[in-house]
Amino acid sequence: MVRPQMGDAPEGGPSEASGLTSDLPGNTHARYPDRQDDREETATSTDVVCVGEALWDLSTPTGMSLDDATALSLSPGGGAVNVALTLAELGLRAGLVAAVGDDPVGRALIAHVTRRGVDVSRVRTTSAIRTGLVFLTHAPLRAVSYRAVLKEALALRDALPRSFDTKVVHISGLLPSRAGLLALERAARQARSEGARVTLDANLRPRLWAGDAIKRADPRRLFTVVDVLKVSEDDLRLLGLSDPRDLTPVLRPEAVVVATFGAAKTRALGPFGEVRAGGPALAVESTIGAGDAFVAGLLSVLAREERGEHLDRATIERAIQRGNEVARQSLSGQSLVVK
Repeated sequence: MVRPQMGDAPEGGPSEASGLTSDLPGNTHARYPDRQDDREETATSTDVVCVGEALWDLSTPTGMSLDDATALSLSPGGGAVNVALTLAELGLRAGLVAAVGDDPVGRALIAHVTRRGVDVSRVRTTSAIRTGLVFLTHAPLRAVSYRAVLKEALALRDALPRSFDTKVVHISGLLPSRAGLLALERAARQARSEGARVTLDANLRPRLWAGDAIKRADPRRLFTVVDVLKVSEDDLRLLGLSDPRDLTPVLRPEAVVVATFGAAKTRALGPFGEVRAGGPALAVESTIGAGDAFVAGLLSVLAREERGEHLDRATIERAIQRGNEVARQSLSGQSLVVK
């Protein structure tokens, strides 16, 4: 499997852009005011609300490097956006919680996602950040991002709504910010108090979480409040773990952890014991996007379960099977089948 390498263009210095420093010092509230309690809430009821990154992917043609490309394709990106768009294509009511720049690039992103059926009433535009860009290049395959991740984390904190009004709240694409992680933890607790099921795809980018980032902004505290945690083999490695069983001590007793090891192996652990599943690997140049497609398929099953019900073995097996189906369809270019 080819894994993209993440890089970051500097804004205010290379360390800030790479996400490898602590949260911005000084009076950050002067630059990133907390969400105002009287801010109008216009969100509508949904099946799944996806919380996280919203950005643009700019891709070179297949088999072409950035040096040789004369045109780039433009598509919405970020884990939360990708999952929401796939859920909408699968026939679910999907919403998005994110922050984008208050500029033509950010507004165009909102318009594009809206046209594809995602509720963007919870998306916040702000002049505090610029909308992120990620260049996906071929020959060799790599991803280079132009983002200021710490600013994005704080902007997302300020965009979190008071109430979610949904069956499932899905969080993805964690950024190395203590303040951002604490805000997501509070939001997860609020969502669970409303009866929503909270799911989390850690999706820890190796470049962003390099060095001592895990020690300074440990994401495992957020793991303690979710109902379903999805991790990849890379996530486990960054956390210093080799087996998803090592995560069970930090999870709630009723929680489920779903661990993916490429396309051929998935393990799920919960009160029901362990589920192992897999599927045939496809011979494709790139597996970019398959992880988000898998999560969307998983959520399409979980969102149809009654709120408050514990997830049993049969439900998890169906969810993993559907996740693998949607991931394979996304890689093979097939139209997604609504079930």
